[in-house]
Amino acid sequence: MVNRVRYEKRTWPEIQEFVRRDAVVVIPTAAVEEHGHHLPLDTDVLIASHIATQAALRASHPCLVMPTIWIGYEGHHMDFPGTIDADWDLFIRYGLTVTRSLAHHGFRRMIVLNGHGSNRPLIEVIARQTVIERPDTLCAAISWWELSDAQRVFNEMRESEVTSHACELETSAYLAIEPESVQMDKAVRDMHYDMSTHVWSDLMGRKPDPAFKNPVKMMEIWSTMSETGTRGDLTTATAEKGRLVLEAAIAEFAALIDELGSRPIKEPRDHHER
Repeated sequence: MVNRVRYEKRTWPEIQEFVRRDAVVVIPTAAVEEHGHHLPLDTDVLIASHIATQAALRASHPCLVMPTIWIGYEGHHMDFPGTIDADWDLFIRYGLTVTRSLAHHGFRRMIVLNGHGSNRPLIEVIARQTVIERPDTLCAAISWWELSDAQRVFNEMRESEVTSHACELETSAYLAIEPESVQMDKAVRDMHYDMSTHVWSDLMGRKPDPAFKNPVKMMEIWSTMSETGTRGDLTTATAEKGRLVLEAAIAEFAALIDELGSRPIKEPRDHHER
């Protein structure tokens, strides 16, 4: 069942048929990085891949899912063993090799679905540059926790002050997908993060303090903000919370696939006088 939407499981004549059907191609991006004492290094890969695949199966528009790009922009996490870091420009070039190849083969609709926080500004560059180079394509980018329905569902049931990294959110999602790989007996609350009016972050977009303003974009070295490599109260995570937030994310992302699949691709007009 899953293999029918996996790009790499298709033959080249089958790929050509998906091009004829004007299929949407989803490109999951993630990272192999530390996720505390309780979660495996593949946390971002597992969650992004799961959402992308399940949404592609549910979408009405023809859709294929690329193998997940597992290298991520990681310099701030390198104090913790296991993390694999890719330079920011390498990550962008890698992403563009994928979108350029897809466009070369005739695919016109692509979505980058991200699962790693520090990839966020880079996936937007990939999406923008793809369209600049190939105006006959659409290329969008979004991180899974930015999906509005996922935020709404999780914020209604969350118990922790902050969702950030290997937190209540990510731990719950992993518990829902592959519980046997989570070591909850090693999960501890870690809130060594110094928050202030403009220095805070939350994956689900909720202010830790109602008086806080919009946050600046700043990432300090992770070992200065965390003792365990995590941030938040991960002890509050449950598989049921993960199931509910993943269901919301999958449903909304499937709708996004269909939305991009039906969006017109307009030809640019050059307004220079020649």
